[in-house]
Amino acid sequence: MKLTGIEMFKDLSNMEQAKLLGMLTKLELPAGTLLFEQGDPGDRMFIVERGTMELFLNMEEGGRRSLALLGQWEVLGEMALLTGEARSAGAQAVVETTLYVIDRKMFDRLIAENATLSAYFIRLLSQRLTATNGRLQAVKESEHKRVEQKLEELPEEIRHFILWCSHIPVVNRELSCYTFGFSLREQVKKYPSLCSFFRGGLLEEERLELLPSLKPTLHDICKNKFGYEEMALWFNRALKWYEAEGNWAAVIEMQGTQENWGTALNTYVRVKSELLKEEKEDLLDLMRKAPIEVLASNYGFLQDYIPYCQLHHLEQGLALVESALNGMESFSSRELLTLYEWGTELCRRLGRDHQALEYLQLADIVTDTLADPKAEVVNSERAYGLAKQKLARKRSEQLARGAARLGKGNRWLGLVSVVTALLCVVLAFVIGPIGDLSANATAFIGIAIAAVILWIVNIIPDYVVALGMVMLWVVGGITDTETALSGFASGTWIFMICIMGFSAVITKSGISYRFALHALKRFPSSYRGQLWGIVAGGMMMNPLIPSSSAKVSLGVPVAHTLSESMGYGERSQGAAGLGLAAMIFYGFTAPFVMTGSYTNVMAYGLVTGGESVSWLQWLLYSLPALIIFGGVLLSVLSFMFRNVSGSKVVSGDVLNEQLALLGRLTKDERISLWTIIGCIVFMVLQPLHGLDNTWVMLIGFAVLTISGVLDKGTLSSGIDWTFLLFLGVAFSFAGVSDQLGIAEVLSSFLYEHMSLFVSSPVLFLLAVIMICFVVTLVIRDDPAVILLVTALLPIGAGMGIHPWVLVFLILLSTDPFFFAYQSPTYLTAYYSAEGKAFTHKQAQKIALGYGLAVILLAILCIPYWRWFGLIP
Repeated sequence: MKLTGIEMFKDLSNMEQAKLLGMLTKLELPAGTLLFEQGDPGDRMFIVERGTMELFLNMEEGGRRSLALLGQWEVLGEMALLTGEARSAGAQAVVETTLYVIDRKMFDRLIAENATLSAYFIRLLSQRLTATNGRLQAVKESEHKRVEQKLEELPEEIRHFILWCSHIPVVNRELSCYTFGFSLREQVKKYPSLCSFFRGGLLEEERLELLPSLKPTLHDICKNKFGYEEMALWFNRALKWYEAEGNWAAVIEMQGTQENWGTALNTYVRVKSELLKEEKEDLLDLMRKAPIEVLASNYGFLQDYIPYCQLHHLEQGLALVESALNGMESFSSRELLTLYEWGTELCRRLGRDHQALEYLQLADIVTDTLADPKAEVVNSERAYGLAKQKLARKRSEQLARGAARLGKGNRWLGLVSVVTALLCVVLAFVIGPIGDLSANATAFIGIAIAAVILWIVNIIPDYVVALGMVMLWVVGGITDTETALSGFASGTWIFMICIMGFSAVITKSGISYRFALHALKRFPSSYRGQLWGIVAGGMMMNPLIPSSSAKVSLGVPVAHTLSESMGYGERSQGAAGLGLAAMIFYGFTAPFVMTGSYTNVMAYGLVTGGESVSWLQWLLYSLPALIIFGGVLLSVLSFMFRNVSGSKVVSGDVLNEQLALLGRLTKDERISLWTIIGCIVFMVLQPLHGLDNTWVMLIGFAVLTISGVLDKGTLSSGIDWTFLLFLGVAFSFAGVSDQLGIAEVLSSFLYEHMSLFVSSPVLFLLAVIMICFVVTLVIRDDPAVILLVTALLPIGAGMGIHPWVLVFLILLSTDPFFFAYQSPTYLTAYYSAEGKAFTHKQAQKIALGYGLAVILLAILCIPYWRWFGLIP
């Protein structure tokens, strides 16, 4: 089913069509089936996929009168949804018919989310009202006779002139004199009643206009007397005369009134420099009647029309911008960015500051896609669709960061935190040596404590705090510049640049949504079948997308759309089961694969002098843990949502059509996919070829760059350079700490005070998990990982525990979501579906299962890790 075959949906992007198609319900009607009766409540509308529907009225004298026959892609029942009134007619299947159903809830959502649909229905209501008024006027037989009698009092030539005026949209005295060869002044003297047909002063006004109340009746009389062919000749002669006279305002108005809108717009663009300011404003007002998709297709006209809307018709201007961006037309980069600027200004004037910010962000994203000068013209629908998808992910991540921040909006807490941090720095340099620590080591710890305080309240960007640490290390004489910046020279830092570049091209291409649909297609259409499809999709995406936030921003909305298409309500058992499964298996399985998240690489990069781990080794070490983790979480999900009620079957045809709407993989998508898969294969085979993972990733990075897939725009905005600044300092942090001997002192201190836990690997690993759970109550995300890895690695090394085991457990344990604010991954998942997939209460029960799974895998995997020599 191609939704663009339906007028109301033709302006939706391919991505929007695919998602909408998955939500539609199919209804099969045998021939003769009554769909609804006149007077029934109007709670649904219908789209005819195949067959024929008859609309009819029940007559008072008995029987019924047929109104219309509707065929493929035609819509019925929409007026009752719009007006809230009962059905104004009945509907019956003439032959075996298949319908798609849109209920009121889905209808209201479509109207709220798509300005073009709102404009369509506004226009539809207007057209229906105009048609109704026309019919009422036509049935006024008495008025018709009165006008005819009045005309009979005038001579034939004058009657001809009046009827001619009823058909010609723009009549001035010069045109009437040219056409009929008489003087109006003389005719009025002879026949004073002539003035009663026109409004205003017939002799004083340059433009002649019939009375609006008479014009429809006169036009009907003209049509019956002269016919369409003769009237068309009149129109063409008048149009040619205006063209010869250079009266372009009249030409454009005549073209518009005949609904030749495309021609009218082209004429306007061609001659607008010759029009007076007043003429332009009148014509722009006239063009409001044109279909929005016609207006949106002519950029030259929009250059005048959007500024006009900014002054007079803000809502229509915004709807027009949305239509232009959602349409199938191609725009140059300059034109596309101008559309975003117009949208920003319209939203600002309407007081929609949040939407205005979205347009600015979309403009920034699309600028990146247009950075290649060889791609000056792009398909706006594709660029806009991908930009919206990327913006939705960014918005959910921003909401997640805001929800995770302690003391949000508390200025006093921020002030106290900054003052406390400054005091820590001052005291660190004043106090001097403490215990076995040197003066420099004491200052280093004081600076680190100050940084932790600022990371906790999160009022200053993480990377700014990190760069401040480096400055204090060097200025305070704690270490030299080379050591302070050594993290930026490490192979792991280069690896992080490459892995972020890979993430950027995947986000840019939009192939992830396509893969999610493929995963769902290959599993049964029941609730449990689709749940397994979500699990499979998460496993497939895990090594390909090195960002937990990006993966849950993809998986949870797909699961929510799927739950809607299966008939599950918001936050229902079915919706929550699918949404939470997507959250777990798209986001929380990242630590099980090296390339599952850049945080994995970052955490292991903090290991100084440790044994390197290949991609395949990471997978082998974590495989039993993944089985235990997945088994526990699936058991919890199955138990919690064991009573999910029956659902609609997800049609394989619908998934096929959704994939068809997305189209075939583009050249850039194919290059991106095969490059990433190739790099993973080479990392798996690392024991055979001996090439370090960093160089494998650099080769892949070079392929993407040389092929143009990873262009300058994507490099500048798709890679989080501020995080890389933070990360370089983090790697330096470990190096400086090691240089100052802090690791040894800290290890000795903890050994003395944790003698119970260091006596057994099981107790120690359980203690590590519990410490991580507690620390994330205060410090979250990457700062928590850095501090915990740095603090706990020396103890693990002293016990003979391989660094990978500690890093792996810390990665799993620093993302719990017992409380919503603890986990950025959880919050991103929650907001990516606008909080409609599941509730915090439902998620907290899964959080307990998550904590149990982490503890169980730590205990049960110890024999396996001993077998590999990772634990003594």
